Amino acid sequence: MSVSMRARRNRRVLLGFLVLGAAWLLAASRIHVNTSWSDDAWGYFVVPIGSPNLGDRVVFEPPGAIGASAPYLKTVWGLPGSWIAVDRHRDVWVDNVRLGRAKPVARDGRVLTAAVPGVIPPDHYYLHADHVDSHDSRYAEIGPVPRDRILGRAFALPDLPWLGLEGPLVGPDPGGPESVGLEIHP
Repeated sequence: MSVSMRARRNRRVLLGFLVLGAAWLLAASRIHVNTSWSDDAWGYFVVPIGSPNLGDRVVFEPPGAIGASAPYLKTVWGLPGSWIAVDRHRDVWVDNVRLGRAKPVARDGRVLTAAVPGVIPPDHYYLHADHVDSHDSRYAEIGPVPRDRILGRAFALPDLPWLGLEGPLVGPDPGGPESVGLEIHP
């Protein structure tokens, strides 16, 4: 077999692997439309990952008892083994970094319990968003999120103004899910 024939065959094999890899990525990944007014993007491309790293934006399934209609989008601020602390003002700290304050009451009047202080267990992550009304790991009902509830890493999709896709697609709705302090990102 000549060198040029071998090179063509190698290119075809490489192209085949690239096509299979792209097909897997498309099948395993999803686009989530942002229906929360507290975030700037209209949607996110979610790619399955191994273990998340600090600073990764991830989409996860909140606990079933919360009754959320869609997955949440948050940033990883604490890894397994990190220390969560809550001070007397309900400020939540992870490894001596203040991340935010746990509100005592949700916008709908529900009492909110701050996160339980302690070490983040193996295969769990502290997920947080900067918005004051974010429903995240600063509250006991979310707490550190198990790895198996994390759907993947989220990448903001670019604005497409000619399609009406730019920024959040909704505004605050006094009667909607945001009124109970939930950020919903289907």
